[in-house]
Formats: sequence, C-alpha cells, structure tokens
Amino acid sequence: MGPGALVGAVMAVFAVLVWSGSAPAQTKPVSTAPVHIQAGEALYNAHCASCHGIGGVGSKGPELLNVGAAAADFFLATGRMPLASPNLEPVSHKPYFNPSQIADIVAYINALDVEHGTPGPGILDVTPACANATGNCPTLSEGNQLFLLNCAQCHDASGAGGMLSHGYVVPSLRQATRTQIAEAIRVGPRPMPNFGPGQFTNQQVSAIADYVYYLAHTPDPGGLGIANFGPVPEGFVGVIFGLGLLLLVSRLIGNRG
Repeated sequence: MGPGALVGAVMAVFAVLVWSGSAPAQTKPVSTAPVHIQAGEALYNAHCASCHGIGGVGSKGPELLNVGAAAADFFLATGRMPLASPNLEPVSHKPYFNPSQIADIVAYINALDVEHGTPGPGILDVTPACANATGNCPTLSEGNQLFLLNCAQCHDASGAGGMLSHGYVVPSLRQATRTQIAEAIRVGPRPMPNFGPGQFTNQQVSAIADYVYYLAHTPDPGGLGIANFGPVPEGFVGVIFGLGLLLLVSRLIGNRG
C-alpha cells in the first residue's frame, strides 16, 4: 500500500469514528488483585456473612454467587446494604463503606462469581449522550422515549418517585449517579424488575441513565423548578401566590383611600 492510499485509509477510519460518535458502552473493570479480594473478604465476613453466609452461599439473606459486580456495587454505593436486620426493607441512604472499601467488597463478590462460573451483570461504563443519533451513541431523546415508556409509570416522568401497592416506596432518582441508574436497570432492586440485554442494550441503558441524570441537573431558566412536575403545579403556585399577593396589595391600597 502506497503512502497516499495509507493516508486515505486512515482518514476514512477517522471519519467513520467521528460519524459514529462514542464507542459502545462497556463495563468497568473490577480489580482481580489478591490484596483487594482479601480485603473485601475480610469486610464481607465482618459485615455481610451473618446474612449472606460465608462465601456468599446464602443464609438469612440470598446467596451472592451469581449477582454480579453491578449488584454488589449498587447496594453498597446507595447505602442499601448492609442491613441492621434481614427483615428490614433496603432503602437508599448514606453508604456505610467508603469508595475504596466498596471496591474491595465488589472485587471479592466478583471473584466468587468467577470461581463458580456464574458471573452476573458488570458495572456499566455509561456512554455520554451525543447530539446526533448513531448506532453506537444514543441521544437524550432516545433516553427520554425509553424512560417514559418503561420507567415513568413508577418513577414519575420527572424522576421524583412515588408509592406503589403493598407499601412499596419508589425512590426519587434525583440523587442517583449515572452508574447507579444503569446498575438499577440491570439489577432490578425490589420491586423494580431487572432489564437484561434482551430488553435493553448497553447503549439503551446508557441513554436512560444519561437522560435521568439530565433531568436532575437541568437548570430552570424560568425560576424555581417546583420539583419539575410541569406547568400544572407551576400554574397552581402562580395563581395562589400571585393572586394572593395582588389581593393583599389591593386591600392595602383600598384601606389608604
């Protein structure tokens, strides 16, 4: 191949990469270093084994031999685990472990999965949305459509959460990171179903995660967002406070006359 042909080939590949946007979403690497796995095992035995059993075989809680790194990271990073009692409902709050400790426990859970040959979902590295739709780079518009079709019935169109039957509380998504949103889609924390690759590709999961994060971090150029519930509550607040203020001013002016 001559120099001219080589330059042309390189430019063609570059053009394809630019046109196709970001690379397809991949999973984040989990440490396989023995020092991290051993540290994670020590933390697991001290804080998790009483419910999930030594070696993740299950006891009062479910076994962890096929849950995957995404499940371990999600429940630890969102503070849902460890529980003070196996009878409690896991809810999101400040994590008990710091990020380094969480990474060590995830490494240990992942090692158990690999040892038993049943690894679950990995931690998705969310692909940032692109301005133009391509095969490998989803857009916020695609994330919006997927979210409204599959998630908004429970989480509300604004991601504010709500209530379900049987006492289930659907959490708000306002504080969730892109990674946690993607993990929740794959893991399906109760009562939410899990969506595997057969339902959503990694790129579609990225689109939803990026859109939900965008919802919580969009500026409100018109003033207060009022929980981003839309024009109805905003109009209600405007009528009540606006007309109330006008009525008060009118009474004050009338009294002076």
